[in-house]
Amino acid sequence: MLALYPSNKLEHLSFLLTTLLRQQPLGVFTPETILVESPGMQHWVSMQLATEHGVAMNIDYPLPVRFMWNTARAVLGQDTVPKQSPYRREVLTWRIDNILQDGSLMSGDAFEQVNRYWQNAGSEQEQGLQRLQLATALADVYEQYLLYRPDWLFKWEANERAVFDDMEIWQSEIWRILAKEQPLHPARLHQMTLEALDGDHIPNQHPTSNLPKRVIVFAINTMAPQLIAFFDALAQHIDIHIFHLNPSVNYWGEAKSSSEQAKLLRLEGLKKWMEEDQSNPLLGNLGKQGRELFNLLTELDTFEISAFDSPDFDEGDNNGENNRSRGLLEYIHNDILRAAPPKPLDCGLKGGDVNASALKEKDDSVTIMCTHSALREVQVLHDHLLHWLSQDKTRTPSDILVMCPAIENYAPFVDAVFHRVGTKSLAGTGQVRLPCTIADRSPMDAEPLIAAFMALLQLPDSRFGVSDIMDYLQLDSVQKRFSVSQDDIEQMVVWLKQAHIHWGLNSAHKTAVSEGVDLDETYSWWWGIRRLLMGMLAPDSEVIVSDLLTIPDVEGQSALTLGKLIDVVALLGEFAQALTAPRTPLQWSKALIALRDACFKPIKEQQQSWDLIAKVAADLAARCEEAGYEHELSLRQVRDLLLNRFSSPDAGNHFMTGQVTVCSMLPMRSIPFKKVCILGLNDSEFPRKSSPLGLDLMASSGRQIGDRSRRLEDRYLFLEAIISTRESLYLSYQGNDVTNNSERQPSLVLAEFMDMLENSYELDLSKYSVNAPLHPFSEAGFTGQIPSYETGWLRLADALQQTKSHSDNAEGESADEGNTAVLAPSADTLSSQTLRLSSSQIARAFKDPLEYFSIQRLGVNLSQSFTLLENSEPFETNALLRYQVLDAIFSSPERIAPEKDDVTQLSYSEKVITFASLRGDIPNNPVARDEVDMWKEGALALSQAMGPHDAEPKKAHFQGKYITFTSSALLGSEALVELCAGKVDAHRALSFFISQLVFSSSDEETSYSNYPLDIYSCAWEKGETILKKQRFPAYDRETAVRLLLFIEQLYMAVYKAPTPVYLSLFGTFMPGTRNSDTKAVVESVKPEMFTDILRALLDSADGTNETDKAILRQVQQAVDELCPFIDKEDDVASETTSEKHEKAKRTLDQAAALFDSIELQRALIDWQQSNGQFSADMANNPYLNWLFPQGVSWNDVPHLSAFVLLAMVNNASQEEKL
Repeated sequence: MLALYPSNKLEHLSFLLTTLLRQQPLGVFTPETILVESPGMQHWVSMQLATEHGVAMNIDYPLPVRFMWNTARAVLGQDTVPKQSPYRREVLTWRIDNILQDGSLMSGDAFEQVNRYWQNAGSEQEQGLQRLQLATALADVYEQYLLYRPDWLFKWEANERAVFDDMEIWQSEIWRILAKEQPLHPARLHQMTLEALDGDHIPNQHPTSNLPKRVIVFAINTMAPQLIAFFDALAQHIDIHIFHLNPSVNYWGEAKSSSEQAKLLRLEGLKKWMEEDQSNPLLGNLGKQGRELFNLLTELDTFEISAFDSPDFDEGDNNGENNRSRGLLEYIHNDILRAAPPKPLDCGLKGGDVNASALKEKDDSVTIMCTHSALREVQVLHDHLLHWLSQDKTRTPSDILVMCPAIENYAPFVDAVFHRVGTKSLAGTGQVRLPCTIADRSPMDAEPLIAAFMALLQLPDSRFGVSDIMDYLQLDSVQKRFSVSQDDIEQMVVWLKQAHIHWGLNSAHKTAVSEGVDLDETYSWWWGIRRLLMGMLAPDSEVIVSDLLTIPDVEGQSALTLGKLIDVVALLGEFAQALTAPRTPLQWSKALIALRDACFKPIKEQQQSWDLIAKVAADLAARCEEAGYEHELSLRQVRDLLLNRFSSPDAGNHFMTGQVTVCSMLPMRSIPFKKVCILGLNDSEFPRKSSPLGLDLMASSGRQIGDRSRRLEDRYLFLEAIISTRESLYLSYQGNDVTNNSERQPSLVLAEFMDMLENSYELDLSKYSVNAPLHPFSEAGFTGQIPSYETGWLRLADALQQTKSHSDNAEGESADEGNTAVLAPSADTLSSQTLRLSSSQIARAFKDPLEYFSIQRLGVNLSQSFTLLENSEPFETNALLRYQVLDAIFSSPERIAPEKDDVTQLSYSEKVITFASLRGDIPNNPVARDEVDMWKEGALALSQAMGPHDAEPKKAHFQGKYITFTSSALLGSEALVELCAGKVDAHRALSFFISQLVFSSSDEETSYSNYPLDIYSCAWEKGETILKKQRFPAYDRETAVRLLLFIEQLYMAVYKAPTPVYLSLFGTFMPGTRNSDTKAVVESVKPEMFTDILRALLDSADGTNETDKAILRQVQQAVDELCPFIDKEDDVASETTSEKHEKAKRTLDQAAALFDSIELQRALIDWQQSNGQFSADMANNPYLNWLFPQGVSWNDVPHLSAFVLLAMVNNASQEEKL
């Protein structure tokens, strides 16, 4: 007999099943046969039976196709039917590949198209790969035909055409060859079994003795017509119980979707459309797949036991006292159950219509969340779930199911936001993390060991890039295999950086991997390792041994670490060679396991991945043996096979393990949960589209009832998700673009659902739909109905809130002064700990003042400190390298004290350059060598231009209020001289300017007190060497002292508090273009006028901004103490003084006006938004973003003081070409 058990709830089906097993038990040793569609469902059924019966044992869970094959064996005899089907896809692939390689079979005209497809693929390896991919696709297609189009196959075997398509000719030919080899394919067996079951002429004496006593089909929601016919025939001999989910108690087999109704309205007119029963829109739009199964089962001769859960809405409403309000989800469930169109709902009865359906006041049974990105979807969901769990003590994380259409896109974010079981917990951070497991991930994405193993199969094509090899060493199982610790790896990284190892094992390998590379060892692994080994034996400084420059860095115990590195590189080099050879499948199986054992040693968590590699390798040999496949396979083919195998999701793993279950949207996931959440319901991403294979004749011949369709399956999945939610449904999509906030559409199924709420239930959507803020630290995230639980983001939100209120209050009272007071030590403490700084150290503070403040005062370094290993060797020189080479030549002892002839001078520069070349600093190419020759000539010419000078530099210092300024320069004839290896940019110009001021401010009378400072530098433009001399004249002592006191206070402002006096900011408009207002003002601020400018500044200090005011107050005190202003008595002198004073005041007024101009406001904005290596790159400056998250305004900068100083530096020197 065939019994049907329909229900709208899986728990009821489970209750019916346990009751059936209790009422009609089989013998203890007789296995129970239960057909399920997925391992997840198998797990759930076992748990339910164990809960009811105390134990679930001796249960066989075959998949439907396997069950049909086993039944055919039982009915037709085990001699007739083999144990395993030779038409399984994994075996069929190899059988087809055998046929494609058989020239005698494939010589006919019919196969011309097929042969051309793979034989034109290129090299022999490419051809093999293309052919195997074709065989795999064909096996896939034939498997579909066997289940859904058996009639075609029978026609083909009778030499008839089924569909009139060109591809049918060669597909039918190949099928005939396959059927000739193995006549008993599943479609034929199915036919023979049906005939045997129908006609009662079964070969065995006791036919039913080999069949199971009864068969239970549990919650399979799509079945091919072939399978249903099979159950129908089998039911004449044994009992078959089909437990299936049916959303509705009423007949809904003709429910139409919105598009079908629109078509009816268009074709038949309004009258006919009005006569049609208006069914539930969810059943109509989403239920087509279930409807087909429902209609197929209805046609069978069955008896039915139904168990529909029907909360009696009407009774409750008529009985006044029982008039409880319900959640929206209950009304949706009830309407689906009755297949009824939705009616308007009343939000809370306000004395109105008593018969109107009442909704709960605070209804959280349906939530629609709109966010900006996948990460925000997961963050908002985590907060929502914490809130939901906090509302009821009986709820647990295992009551929650989270589904995503594309689990791989969400898995990294789930890992970051939830606590995935098996990963390190964030103990002690004060963060609440819900435990979760992620199911349905492919091993390739979820298991690092598998990904690393697949990467090793790329070794023969690998360039052996240094970072690729170090990434491999970061894996736990590799560290265990080679006994490498994290400290060892850090040491290796330092050596690799020093050794300039970039790619290639040796010169031969580099030439083999990259066409056109000369036989050159530089930058390869063995070149660098040999240098490290030589360094162990040679002295403690760099020396050249047989054309290699040693690296004297490995000594003592660290030699063991180097040995481990050599071991790894040597082993990988061997496998890179060994893997290239073609092998038979059996040989490959052994080689893959040998590769695994040689390169990994699994830790406890990776045992499953470890075993999976062995299983896949063994399967490869077994399947080929079964198919009689004896051809050799290339590495490319094996790699492709393994990649396909490891990229398919691991079903049933990590599903329902007592935590929040995060999984993909797979069919047959109708398991009930209190809370069901679906993420990623975005337009074009769900329902998912599956593009059929070009070979698939089913795609072109039109869909038949029972055919699988990804789109229809997804729609039915959405309906199942709604039905299997017990308390609360959460639907999430990305409704706004994360970059520009533009609106994005939800998935069609979600749009239909929202439309039903708004138009059929007549609800206010804003009550159920929530728009999440863009950032997790947005204020709205902590002040809404469901505040966020993230303490880390709360701290940031709090800080931003305070910053905002500070800036609001800034008009009344300077917030900056308050901040400075917190960070700034008192003047007394600073004067007691005098700073001793060189001119270049002070100048460097203004290069990135916020970084300087963070590191010097707060001890916070946000710069990336880890070593980056480059996979590509350097091809061109850079400014840093040029500076290092020139600096080494300039500071050489021979240059400072030249011998009689110039030979030694050349020999030292040669030595510097030879070492740089052998070190790998200078690229090994003609262009770089030409450039280096040019630098050498420039350095030589510059030394000659500089003329004779003392060997020892002269030193000077100046004692300010807080800082001792120090400076040094070489003494030449009638000038102090310095060589500059780089370009004299703003930062170096400031350094030389301060240097000259220190010499000018000296109390001691020396022969060089009034000497100018000459800076010699060279530049290269269009391949020419240009020698330059920049002269900084001497100043009178008073001006120099006051200038140094002024610079000291600007430095202290940067040192004590975050003050963005960036040289690059002022460099955007200084010295100014020819027609700009800035140029004239900058040129009028000259160092010799400083005394007058300073007096004018101090007089007008009250009119400046707060930051300027604070600095000028300190300057006033320092000048009064160390170098007070003295007015001259002479009338004429006082007249010229007042003129100068007026002029200085005018200049300052013009400078102040500049900062209110649009030009400078725009310059400030552009500077903050600049990014890229040829700009200030402030957009990516971590210190600016941290200390000034709202951006910088001119009020944050002591702009007038900084302008005066930098304009003077700009005018302080004259440049001449030599």
